[in-house]
Amino acid sequence: MRRGCGRRVLFVDDGHSTEQKVGETLPGAALRLLRKLSLPTPCCGGPHSQIGGNLSAWNSEELIQNDFIEDPDGPGWRLDRLCFDRTLRKSAIRSGATFLRSNVADVVRKTGSWEVKLHDGSTLTARWLVDATGRRAAIARRMGARRSCDTPLIALYALGKTEKNGRLNRTVIESVPQGWWYAALLPSGAPIAGLHIRPLDASRLASTPGGWHQALSKTHHINSLFSPKVFDCQLRPLDASSTRLDRFVGDEWIACGDAALSFDPLSSQGIFSALHGGMTGGSAVAAALDGQRTLTESYAARLEEVWRIYVTRLQSTYRSESRWRGESFWSGFHISCKG
Repeated sequence: MRRGCGRRVLFVDDGHSTEQKVGETLPGAALRLLRKLSLPTPCCGGPHSQIGGNLSAWNSEELIQNDFIEDPDGPGWRLDRLCFDRTLRKSAIRSGATFLRSNVADVVRKTGSWEVKLHDGSTLTARWLVDATGRRAAIARRMGARRSCDTPLIALYALGKTEKNGRLNRTVIESVPQGWWYAALLPSGAPIAGLHIRPLDASRLASTPGGWHQALSKTHHINSLFSPKVFDCQLRPLDASSTRLDRFVGDEWIACGDAALSFDPLSSQGIFSALHGGMTGGSAVAAALDGQRTLTESYAARLEEVWRIYVTRLQSTYRSESRWRGESFWSGFHISCKG
């Protein structure tokens, strides 16, 4: 393995995804992180498109406009996620990291190191493990960490046919009695829409022919922007719940990104927090390898603070929608500050 910044870094990922990923919004503040890490930033004329702001019908029948021009960090970006992820992977390799296209099958603690077994049968050793396996938190859970989820949330997404003349450069949010909708145009011009509801309602809707499209047709604003007919019948159910680990750091392992904290898409916090967590978590591991353990403690404390602020703001946002308080989705929302 090659060396980067004095450390030998190996990252393992199957890297085979060819399907458009949901979770494509990059807030303007994230560009500061990319620059700090000397990573490429989105630009006009590239594979990503700029977002002018949000349109939301939340606790109101009206569609309220929020312009990102008022944000000190500037506009956000709608990402081509496959391209964005490939760029990050190539940047890591150029910086000296070694990439293996595989998956971790098992990890075993040895004296002073970890033995990592891959699905191809090979075995590697490492002093520290960084769990960046997303909501699965595969490594942390092997270490005995528990993952908690207070109010389950499922997002039923569908992609639509590319609209050559599509000009919507905003994110659209619309609350409805059974949950809330998200819609936008991807950089390719293809529309994407998702209904965020409770698991039982998602199961019922997904098993009802045309149920999702009928629900979309009942929206006031998204239906006027995107006809239900343009969307595929194939739905993509995704876990959109707020979840967290009960501990983020252990004996020579650390969790970051969605493996540590997973955010409700309503917060638009996922990619930014993943980038920030990867940056600060990596710094904490580098310091620990030099014998300085205080940064790992500070890292864990910081994630606790991030979670506390997130919970307070998310609960406030959900409670601000007062029109549907008699509906189970809105009356049953709860999220805890504790892991």
